[in-house]
Amino acid sequence: SYSVTGVQTCALPIWGAGPEVFTPDNALAYGRFLGARYKDADLVWILGGDRPADTPEKAIIWRALAQGLSEGDGGTHLMTYHPSGGQSSAQFVGRESWLDINMLQSGHWGHDIQNWEMVQHDYNLTPAKPVLDGEMRYEDHAVNWDANNGYFDEVDVRQGLYWGLFAGGCGVTYGCHPIWQFWQPPMEPVTFARTPWRQALELPGANQIRHLRALYESRGFFKLVPDNSVIAEGQGEGADHVQAARDLDGRFLYAYVPTGKALSVRTEVLSGTRVKAEWFDPRTGERTEIGSWPASDTHAFEPPTSGRGSDWVLVVEGG
Repeated sequence: SYSVTGVQTCALPIWGAGPEVFTPDNALAYGRFLGARYKDADLVWILGGDRPADTPEKAIIWRALAQGLSEGDGGTHLMTYHPSGGQSSAQFVGRESWLDINMLQSGHWGHDIQNWEMVQHDYNLTPAKPVLDGEMRYEDHAVNWDANNGYFDEVDVRQGLYWGLFAGGCGVTYGCHPIWQFWQPPMEPVTFARTPWRQALELPGANQIRHLRALYESRGFFKLVPDNSVIAEGQGEGADHVQAARDLDGRFLYAYVPTGKALSVRTEVLSGTRVKAEWFDPRTGERTEIGSWPASDTHAFEPPTSGRGSDWVLVVEGG
């Protein structure tokens, strides 16, 4: 079973007109062909195609495709599986030996989707596998596929990115609704696309991804683990949920504060006799020093601004 509180995990209808063309035999052959053709390419195989493997017959077909890919490329590439909205590969193929990375799709059905819960759920599964949100709210996508609900913006994108990664994600996928369909007039838009794709390349959320990468590369991330026990006060719920992660060696911790509310952090998990802190601005990548203090049990912090769009990353280092 797969159930995460507050996250839509309902079964979705299979979209598209078909027909379904794969059998175990031709899936195996096709996998061998693709694997051999791209064996020297830098890639990760993504099976699934936004579909569930919700019957034994379907699971057998995906297993055959995975076997073919492995035989064709000599087993040199990682594999994952792209499920439908509100679902995870862990529901269908999580125990398959070919699956190296669990992928979930938190989807596009509303604001403040608690994708951190889905990532955390899969992060704690056995057998342990890396997990990522492979399709979170796309920038400039109509909320719940209805333009009357408004559109996801860079604030929604940043929220999903930092929630997912600090909850234990090994990575995350940025998506933009007009770009995947290369929409431009006079084409008929798919589900309310509204921005010509070349113009969408300059949307704020797309530009801000680089700041997240810079933050991760600034201190290393291979020993970063999710740990919300470091939040002493100000945990928050819903849109205010604070998500924290810490370095296993005690060098630093991160806390993503999505709406700029005050919080207190336990710093005893950090090494050394002093701690220093800074605010990282996910909109610009700028860093603002807060100060340095003798190490103690907790420290209180007040973000520079608050409200929707005033998200901040608190960085606390030991030393």
